[in-house]
Amino acid sequence: MQLYVWMASWQMECCGTPFREGSEVSWRLGHPNLAELGWIDTVLHDGIAATIDAVEDHHGDASAPLTAGTVTSIATLHSRSAPEPVAGSGLMASVVTAEKWNDDVEGRHISGFLIRILTPN
Repeated sequence: MQLYVWMASWQMECCGTPFREGSEVSWRLGHPNLAELGWIDTVLHDGIAATIDAVEDHHGDASAPLTAGTVTSIATLHSRSAPEPVAGSGLMASVVTAEKWNDDVEGRHISGFLIRILTPN
């Protein structure tokens, strides 16, 4: 089964471990909250928030089962805030590796990662 996972940049910066396409990962995934992820549609204008299957959260429910899988794609999302997310300011870029620290792109700060993982079940 393929899952589309959101990982906020602060999660990676705080406790994350860099990974790359083809990496085997094991994460505790939570259910996406569209009210909390709606800002993604504000910055991208494309309805992508509704396609997110899970959220990786190092500080979430410690009793949630681990989901293991293989990373098949990674995209970064950079956007502007002033202080709220600026409509249409989102910039997605495919990357091979999700790094712990990411540079700004064209005045946009890293917001997070959209990751596809392939799970055995």
